[in-house]
Amino acid sequence: MEVVQVVKRFGLCGGMEEYAYRLTCELSRIGVKVNVVCEEKIDEPEHGTIEIVQLGKSLRKPRWLSHLIFAKKVRNWVMINAGQNTIIHSHERINCHQVTTIHTTLYNFPPKRKFPSLRNYLNEHIESRELNCASIRKIVPVSALIAGQITEKYSSSRHNLAPPIPPGVSDLNMIKKEYDSEVPVIGFMGKEWKRKGLPKVIEIWRELRKEMPLARLCLAGFPTNEPIGISEDELKFVDLLGHVVRKEDFYEKIDILLHPAQREAYGMVIAEALSVGIPVLCSRQTGASKLLSSNHTLNYQDPFGLWCDFLKKIILQPYGDVVPQTKAKSWPDVAQDYFSCYKSLSHAD
Repeated sequence: MEVVQVVKRFGLCGGMEEYAYRLTCELSRIGVKVNVVCEEKIDEPEHGTIEIVQLGKSLRKPRWLSHLIFAKKVRNWVMINAGQNTIIHSHERINCHQVTTIHTTLYNFPPKRKFPSLRNYLNEHIESRELNCASIRKIVPVSALIAGQITEKYSSSRHNLAPPIPPGVSDLNMIKKEYDSEVPVIGFMGKEWKRKGLPKVIEIWRELRKEMPLARLCLAGFPTNEPIGISEDELKFVDLLGHVVRKEDFYEKIDILLHPAQREAYGMVIAEALSVGIPVLCSRQTGASKLLSSNHTLNYQDPFGLWCDFLKKIILQPYGDVVPQTKAKSWPDVAQDYFSCYKSLSHAD
């Protein structure tokens, strides 16, 4: 068995990219022959002799065009290089794979009325093509939330839908900060900060400061010069970390993680925070919300006051007194789940 992982950027440079990177390394660790086809290599693999084929960078935007160009490059490579027993496992919008992992919420779901446009048509076409191409055998969502969307939007693809395989959690070697309930530090981390709910985080924090004026924010995952809407006076109570290479540098500074995403396929940051005993309050529109009890989740649309009330209750709890409802997987667990998936395809042949 040979497995080829397809991802545009191979390395620790984003949620989906880390998923593909960690999975590749763990598969190699358990003896699977695994190679990578990508646009560019960001990081060297941690384990094994993994061949990395770089097809060269192309346009980033418009995204639909970037997807089409990359898909054509990958298809040409597969036609020339893939053997009969090669399993192509994609993390991108291509159309020559046997296994695809769905890392994002589906396009225009739930459906909203949109004006006809080339952009909307092509985004729908590329998504549908990925899930319904002739070679597809397994569709792996990263959460039950995504599985439900696929079942509803693409009912004809249900027979290929596999159980969700969420991201693993890496071991974090960190020292917990000393907790002071009068100076709680609320953390937020996310590259796509608007979609992941930073504007709502800021409004909730402002509401909280009416009762807890020393409450602080610690923000990471995006450039420090982004216009996020915080005033000069407020900056005295905000730590802007930018992109953090060592995740412990973020988790060691926060008491509570706040993640009110508008939509989020999973939310690796939630599982990571729970793994080191940091309380979390997140939206139910987030796949990883299933790890939490009902008093740690709200609907994104719920009013700021309700979010603030829930947050205050968590602040008043003993620090770290939060146990996830469901234990998050490790990366070796994720690799074993995919190994079983690949074997099922081989046996079916």
